[in-house]
Amino acid sequence: MTDGPANAADRSVNEQTASRGLNPWVPIDVSDWVLLGVEQAGTNSVIWLRDPNDHERVWLHKNTSTPISTGVEQGEDWAEVAATHVAVALGVPCADTRLCRRHGRRGSLSLSVRPNGHDLNEGRVALLSAHSPGYVPHVEGEKTVDPARPGVKRPGHSLANIKTALHGVQAPPGFKGPAAMSGFDVFVGYVILDALVANRDRHEQNWAVLRPQLVGLPDRLAPSYDHGGSLGYNLSDAERERRLSDPISLTAWARKGTAHRFEHVGQAPSLVDHAVAAISLASPEAAQWWQGRLASLDLSPLSAVLAQGVPGMSLPAATFTNKLLNLNLRRLQDAICIGS
Repeated sequence: MTDGPANAADRSVNEQTASRGLNPWVPIDVSDWVLLGVEQAGTNSVIWLRDPNDHERVWLHKNTSTPISTGVEQGEDWAEVAATHVAVALGVPCADTRLCRRHGRRGSLSLSVRPNGHDLNEGRVALLSAHSPGYVPHVEGEKTVDPARPGVKRPGHSLANIKTALHGVQAPPGFKGPAAMSGFDVFVGYVILDALVANRDRHEQNWAVLRPQLVGLPDRLAPSYDHGGSLGYNLSDAERERRLSDPISLTAWARKGTAHRFEHVGQAPSLVDHAVAAISLASPEAAQWWQGRLASLDLSPLSAVLAQGVPGMSLPAATFTNKLLNLNLRRLQDAICIGS
């Protein structure tokens, strides 16, 4: 997600969601919504649309994909919305999302996280501006290499560099946690969210800093966005059923989720281990906050929605999502909360 058109106000996107009173699980037909432009970092199927009910609100629209190899439509749409529900329950500021259809095709909407009067600087800009040691900007489809460290993958996109790049950056607009928590302290929650929803796609274009255009206002971490590559969205139902039939197989699949978009040598750490590393770099107050959020996290409202049925989501996908979330929550609680 690049800058995109700005949304209406510098307020929590979760508050904006509630103010609309719309059910994100009921697909909206956006076929007649005004096209504002193509997302620069995406493809022709990733576009910006204007909300006809509020012209100051603009949404990033993504179609679901259907690989030629399988011919089966994937679940980026329901994964996006389900991950948003998990984020809200965890206390992670995130983009408002919902299911939609456009010209008969399934898709998802994600509200722009950029308030009026702000620029959105992606992570790569923040890392470059901070002169992050060893950072080499990644270009999708190309091999990123640091000549001084040829064996390092995704060089410089590390938690330590991100913490330095976010020095002085405040929490996102509308964040409900302790006022003393910094932008990096909140970013730690994004890493925990990734481990919960099995999101391996937190590259340096999938987090950003909001920079005010007026001098004297603070930079803020942008709310989290782009979670469509989560929750086994691309698995076949046969694969889901096979994993569900064997708890060991499901656990093995969950453990294969790695933080491969971050700097690593050899095998990338698991998403859970990466979350542990992130929380070790947070302030004591933030570590206590996220530990408490994990310890008390209630996924039952989302489980109830999945049990009722979600448009475009099969029963095996719903069951797999529910069991995976609860498994990953237990793994995180064991790793982060026990003995804290």
